Amino acid sequence: MRRTLILRICLLILAATLCWPAEGAARKRKVRGGRNPDSLTVAMFSPEMSSIRKMNTSAYPVKIMVSGRTVQIQSDHNQILPIYTHSGVLYLTTRLNKGTNWLGGLPKGRYFINNRPITIN
Repeated sequence: MRRTLILRICLLILAATLCWPAEGAARKRKVRGGRNPDSLTVAMFSPEMSSIRKMNTSAYPVKIMVSGRTVQIQSDHNQILPIYTHSGVLYLTTRLNKGTNWLGGLPKGRYFINNRPITIN
């Protein structure tokens, strides 16, 4: 009886540790002035979607420079970077390596990269 009770408790603890993420697993950022720096609210006018959506950003800060039709992105970490059109629609998701990354082939227009407006000429 006692052995079964101990086994049940051990299984519950094991299941809890596998299902719940650790508290330090998510990277937390400071919120200044009541704004969430990880998301940008953009109004989109589409009948099949709700009128307000949030854009995802990369987990770590990046430095972005545009020269012509090429975008230079510097990152201190390996990460995924979503790129949105000017209307807030996800256009591309790219993988960044640590260091300098070059992104070419974007059509002319305005984009949001990490909540920053970028213009490709």
